Amino acid sequence: MVKRMRIFSLRSIVLLLLVLAVAVWVTITLSLPQLPNDLNTIALSTPTTLYADDGQVIKVMANRMVVGIDQVSPDLLNAIVVLEDHRFYSHHGFSKRGFLRALVLNTFRGRVREGGSTITQQLAKNLFFTFERLWSRKAKELLIALQIERQFSKKEILEAYINQIDFGSGVYGVELASQTYFAKHADELSLAEAAMLAGIPRWPARYSPYSNFDVARERQIFVLKRMEEKGHITREQRLAAEEEEPVLGSINPFLGHADYFIQQVRRHAKEKYGDAAVDYGGLQIHTTLNLRLQFLAHRAVQEAMDNLDRLFKLPPYAKAPRESWSDYPQAALVAIDPHTGQVKAVVGGRDYRRTPFNRAFSNLRHAGSAFKPFTYLAALDQGVATPKTVFVDEAVSFADNQTVYEPRNFDKTYLGPMTLKWALMQSRNVVAVKLIDRIGPAATVQYAHRLGIESALPENLSLALGAAGVSPFEMAAAYCTFASQGIRREPYLIRHMHTVQNVELERYTAKSARVIDAQTAYQLLDMLRGVVEAGTAASLRAQGFLRPCAGKTGTSSDNRDCWFVGFTPDLVTAVWVGFDDNRRMIASGGVELTGAGAALPLWARFMQQAVANSPYSDFPIPPGIEFVEIDPRTGAGPVPGGPHITVAQRSARN
Repeated sequence: MVKRMRIFSLRSIVLLLLVLAVAVWVTITLSLPQLPNDLNTIALSTPTTLYADDGQVIKVMANRMVVGIDQVSPDLLNAIVVLEDHRFYSHHGFSKRGFLRALVLNTFRGRVREGGSTITQQLAKNLFFTFERLWSRKAKELLIALQIERQFSKKEILEAYINQIDFGSGVYGVELASQTYFAKHADELSLAEAAMLAGIPRWPARYSPYSNFDVARERQIFVLKRMEEKGHITREQRLAAEEEEPVLGSINPFLGHADYFIQQVRRHAKEKYGDAAVDYGGLQIHTTLNLRLQFLAHRAVQEAMDNLDRLFKLPPYAKAPRESWSDYPQAALVAIDPHTGQVKAVVGGRDYRRTPFNRAFSNLRHAGSAFKPFTYLAALDQGVATPKTVFVDEAVSFADNQTVYEPRNFDKTYLGPMTLKWALMQSRNVVAVKLIDRIGPAATVQYAHRLGIESALPENLSLALGAAGVSPFEMAAAYCTFASQGIRREPYLIRHMHTVQNVELERYTAKSARVIDAQTAYQLLDMLRGVVEAGTAASLRAQGFLRPCAGKTGTSSDNRDCWFVGFTPDLVTAVWVGFDDNRRMIASGGVELTGAGAALPLWARFMQQAVANSPYSDFPIPPGIEFVEIDPRTGAGPVPGGPHITVAQRSARN
């Protein structure tokens, strides 16, 4: 009796397990999507889409071009199969060896880590499922892979797969990748180019020839050896391909003109919501980017830097071999609307594909004299000086942090007594250092941070001359406070973000606060107008920019960094030009380039077109401001026939 009961219990348990297994199987099977008649009709995933400030699409992350398999180089097809699934033509949807290996490893680890996926399984995953590492997802993936193999030929499966592959930077599929990396169609690739392209998808950030050419070449050689081992090429073909130097280029010369802006937006979204949400989650990201201004900024950088290349006697950058890219100067540009804080245009370098390093946000370089306004503003706001206060421009030394500091002017001359406004207009270093010595370096740090500089700043006298690393984005943000007459508006790139189901994830609420009173801010603004009208930026007018504007040139020690940060009432733009390796900006013939000679022409080129269609406007004058003419040397009334300038000052009635 007991034995029968045990047998009955065992049978019951087995039956229950079978029922549960069937139930799970039926549940999984019923939840499987129905296969279409053409695999290419299914999108890669629900793509993340970025929109400009007017609602136009900036970029769809899953950007691709669908082509037939007969329009693809056989070498590229063989290289992809060799790397991703060398038994592709012999299995029926999944690799038994790969499946067993993954099963054993995942069992020991207690979670799904190894995939063992074939090309067919990868296609099933890309088409239908999330990228969570779950056993249920793997089971569905396997079942769909088997269905795909029954319903479609190997040729159709491979064609769908090659049109889905991720090559990084939002480029999907072999055709768009061929155009992006080699300026060719997918059926025009050489064996060397095909091997390099096939090596990218496994790790696009690492194997991109634009960002890591040497690593991409190592990967290419590995692919070629695999192709030889599997009998797709001969030894002679491999050696010839290894000797070939791939020429990088793009069919579309303006491809990626907003990629530095997109990079920053993607970084924010990934930090907050994760990689999968951004890459495959169908986010709808509405940004502050203005497509017209972004295009103008990109074009202005290209044209202005081409002019600089000629000064350095360099051949055209677009045709330069990879080993000489570092010999070319780079540039960054950031444009912000001072009324709202919206970032309207970003250029982080000459070519995102060659140098994805974002100099607009991540490059901390010495701002030179473009940093002086923070010291001047601190002195004005604390009542230590006025625009008419006289300082003596002379040889002088200071005890600074147990060392002797002897500031020198750029032209190595001294002009004697001069007013504060005139000193800023002429960018006299000695006066700026005397001023920071009077107010204390901590005051300059405090005011710079108050206005929008976020980088750490040293509390020493050379800070007055911009001897601290700051980014173009920070400088543009801080100068927005000058343009808005003392109101700091926090800059931002994303207006709002929601899912494809219209669930709002975030919405930016404009943040602003008055950090400097309007009268003090306007006095500084007026001084910066003087820089443009009769100071170090006076060449701006000769270059045809005639609208009301203000700004400051900057040249760091030994001409290593060239800046111009300037603004109209409606747009603030910071420009940096220099070499990535921090070498001196000395052109052919020993000409030492400055902010006025290298950065200002780029600013003028961009701004001339950026505001061309905008209504004419001038900076509003706040109550309590009056204008007086003075002698720039004495601060008193001008001598008849002598030099004179106009300064803005607080009204005696204020």
